[in-house]
Amino acid sequence: MSGVAIALNAIMFAVYLIFWGAVFVIFYHLTRFGVGTQPKRFAAVFFIGSVILFGASVILFANLDLASLISK
Repeated sequence: MSGVAIALNAIMFAVYLIFWGAVFVIFYHLTRFGVGTQPKRFAAVFFIGSVILFGASVILFANLDLASLISK
């Protein structure tokens, strides 16, 4: 694995950490400070959507050919 590929993987790992940090903050505030059941339902839909987006991005990044990006 080349140095550029390692750097791209490290950047994606950092992006994923930032993404889940933001998801946690939004999810926490919706469930903790929301009054009634509506914010909690919205939080559940938001969390499910976040998991789907995360799964799709992991699958797409896993299928990405880094060698073709680096060689250009």
